[in-house]
Amino acid sequence: MTVRKMQMDDKEKIAGFYAAMGEQSTHFFNVNHGNEKRTMEFFENGKKDHVFYVAFDGEELIALAFIWDINRTVPWFGIAVRDSAQGKGVGTAFLRAILDDIFFAGYAGLLLRTAQDNIPAQRLYEKCGFERLGVHPSGEYLYLKRFARNQNDDRKSGLQ
Repeated sequence: MTVRKMQMDDKEKIAGFYAAMGEQSTHFFNVNHGNEKRTMEFFENGKKDHVFYVAFDGEELIALAFIWDINRTVPWFGIAVRDSAQGKGVGTAFLRAILDDIFFAGYAGLLLRTAQDNIPAQRLYEKCGFERLGVHPSGEYLYLKRFARNQNDDRKSGLQ
């Protein structure tokens, strides 16, 4: 699996990723095409308040994530794994790579919301050190990943 920041020439693969999203993934990640619109705006205007990540297995786009409100100490986060790649450790490996990059970029943590019935995602987040804080006003669970810091932290990111 190759993990990197999204690039302008990824547009077709991103469109295909959303087009292949099944009913359950759409329900959890792309309600009313909101996240698809957010992602596709990157190709129109660069989406300067976001950072997008992609994961590939060969030429196939198997996961997508984004961080928004990037000027905050603790920005918001969203992640989706291609239906055919779910349950195979892709989400864990992808999320850990992103967490490393965000940590080394100097952020204090990440916030996310997830549907109360999205049990696989909750397991993933908790496995990767997110804490459930309670219920967001949207009715979804609110999760926070905090980063502990020490004097020896290397601030250089490993992702390009």
